[in-house]
Amino acid sequence: MHGGKGVRGSGWGARVVALCLILALTPGCQLSAAQIYIPLAYGLTGMCIALIMSPTAAAAVVGFVAGVLLGAAVYNNSLKRQLSADPDRGHLSVIQ
Repeated sequence: MHGGKGVRGSGWGARVVALCLILALTPGCQLSAAQIYIPLAYGLTGMCIALIMSPTAAAAVVGFVAGVLLGAAVYNNSLKRQLSADPDRGHLSVIQ
């Protein structure tokens, strides 16, 4: 209808601004491989289990999302244990 353009003709200008924002904010993000690979591994495992139970696209999406959420919780729990470790005594302290 509008010649293939989006709403109100958003073209390359908006994309350049978005790319500049991403490049400007990226150094502030502290990413590690574990933050990505642990939830991704859980997500792929959840997707495989869901596809075994019901081989549909909806099951694959639900299994992947559930696995990613579980993997993020596992990563967050392991991070909490790392932060609560007492470096002087070498054992974990209780978080209240």
